Amino acid sequence: MTTRPLEGRIAVVAGASRGIGKGIAVELGAAGATVYALGRTLQPGTGGAPGSLTETVQLIESLGGKAHAVACDCTSESAIGALLARVDSEQGRLDIMVNSVFAAHSFRDTVGKRFWETPTDIWRDIVDLGAKSAYVASVLAAPRLIATAKKDGRATMILNVTGRAALAYRYNVAYGVGKAATEKMTRDMSIDLRDHNVAVVSIWPNGAIKEPMETHRYSGRAVANLLADPAVMKRSGEHYWSADLGAVYGFKDEFGNLHQAPPLEDELSFKKG
Repeated sequence: MTTRPLEGRIAVVAGASRGIGKGIAVELGAAGATVYALGRTLQPGTGGAPGSLTETVQLIESLGGKAHAVACDCTSESAIGALLARVDSEQGRLDIMVNSVFAAHSFRDTVGKRFWETPTDIWRDIVDLGAKSAYVASVLAAPRLIATAKKDGRATMILNVTGRAALAYRYNVAYGVGKAATEKMTRDMSIDLRDHNVAVVSIWPNGAIKEPMETHRYSGRAVANLLADPAVMKRSGEHYWSADLGAVYGFKDEFGNLHQAPPLEDELSFKKG
C-alpha cells in the first residue's frame, strides 16, 4: 500500500476512544482519510478506562492525518444522524462507516460466568451497545455510502469488528450473541448492498494466541488496506482475521511484527473463559 492511498476519503469510526476502534481510526487517518472519531469519552481521564477521542485525534495528527473528535452516544439514532448530517455538510461524501463500539471496562467482570450468573443488563451493555449501534449506524450511513460509490465509481464500505465468538463460545453467552448478530448483519447487509458497490466486511482481531500480541493498529492497517483495495467487493459479506489480511496485503504492525491467525481448530473450538 502506498503511503497515503486514502487521501480524500472520509471515514466515520464509532468507538474510537480506545482499543480496536482507536487503532482503526489512527490507521485510516495515517493512510490519508479524514476521520470523524466517535465515542463517549472526549477528554482524557473522563471515561471508565484509559483513552479518549482527544488522544486519538492527537495521534492521528502526529502522523500527518486529519481528524475530528466527536462526543457521541452511538446507541442514539438522533446523535448518529446529526453526526452524519455534519459530515454531509462539511465533506459531501462518506467512504467508510466503522462499527467498533464496545464497553470493555464494564464487560470484564462478566468474563467466564454462566449466563444465569450475570446481570440481565449485560444484554444492554453488549447486544444493544454493540450490535444495535452497528445496525443503526449502518442504516443511516448506507444511503451516503451508496451516493459516494456512485459518484466516484469505486467501492465504499461498512466495516464491522466481530470475532470468533460469532461461531464459538467465548467469554459468556451475551458476548457470543452480540458478535453473532453483528456477523449476521455483515453477511445479510452485503446482499442488500451488492448492487450498489458498497462492501460490508467483518474483521476478527486476535490478541490471545501467541506472542507478539496483535496491536490495535495492526487491525487498523487491515481496515485501511481493505478500503484501498480496488477489488474489495470480492471480499464483501465475509469475515477475515486481521493476520490473514496482513499476509494478503503484506503489512506488519507498527513495531515491524508479522502475525498469524489461529488454526481452524482453535477458531471453532469450545472454550470456557
